[in-house]
Amino acid sequence: MKTKHHWLNQLIDWNKTFTITGMSIQRKAHRSFVSYIDKSREYYAAQGYRIPYGWAHYQNTPFSPLKRPISESKVGIVTTAFFHPGKEPEGVPTSPPKQPYAAPSDPIPESLNTDDVSWDKEATNMDDLGSYLPLKTLISKISEKKVGSVSKRFYGIPTDYSQRRTLEDANQILNWCRKDDVDALLLVPVWPVCHQVVSLAARTFEEGGIPTVIMGSARDIVEECGVPRFLFTDFPLGNPCGKPRDLLMQSQLLDMALELFESATFPRTTVQTPFNWDTNEWRDNYMAVREGDLKALALAGEERRKSQDEKRKSGMKRWKYGFCKIPFD
Repeated sequence: MKTKHHWLNQLIDWNKTFTITGMSIQRKAHRSFVSYIDKSREYYAAQGYRIPYGWAHYQNTPFSPLKRPISESKVGIVTTAFFHPGKEPEGVPTSPPKQPYAAPSDPIPESLNTDDVSWDKEATNMDDLGSYLPLKTLISKISEKKVGSVSKRFYGIPTDYSQRRTLEDANQILNWCRKDDVDALLLVPVWPVCHQVVSLAARTFEEGGIPTVIMGSARDIVEECGVPRFLFTDFPLGNPCGKPRDLLMQSQLLDMALELFESATFPRTTVQTPFNWDTNEWRDNYMAVREGDLKALALAGEERRKSQDEKRKSGMKRWKYGFCKIPFD
């Protein structure tokens, strides 16, 4: 299709596939990886939220080198996934509301609760713990002599739109890591805002002297914030550590993350892994705003705001991670 606008014809021509010496090459006038910042802005605008969310952005990025080789280091994990309500181990705060936690690495939990966060439920599943919490895989790296040891606890940080509260939570986890003598941290987010949360946390940990690697799939959010080391896998949200039950891929991805601790020599180092998802439909489908969905999205936004108003009127106040009877000061 051609138009009378010369510049538009150029864009149309640019977004197509052509062949050179037997190789199929696709040219695009936009980024290949998903822009979750743009998607979320359009999605919540369709729900009636007129003021776009302001994502974290920093000019400078802290960077802490390893104190010893990663093969001799004690490595910990920070996740944005939480325990199923009522099944928290001893010492872990019950939820709701969600609070930062430090949970035993042994025994490894069978699963964590991810039903209440917005990973890509159409494209994938989170039935395999190893696809988003690489604890078992990390422990296996001790016998392979790729890490020295694993922290006796792994750490959970709540997903919060408040960047101030996220920084407070990160400092709490930093204190736990110091008590546990952690040398390096892997951070594994699940949905869009989780990527901002672990990015802010990584900056806090690096400023505190603990090197970090983020394993994630929302590249735009992580790079917008600015982090020292980022292992990017171009997958639907929910499996930053590899496809469910693909143990070989999960092991290879973790190897890449561990290698990144040593190969990165300056901040804002992003390494893209070579793995691809089976299909590409998920790129357009996640948080899609289609004409046929506009009425339903607007209604969902109205119901959400009504629910929040009712909770306020009943005397509930917005605490750190939701509405409850305990006020946040």
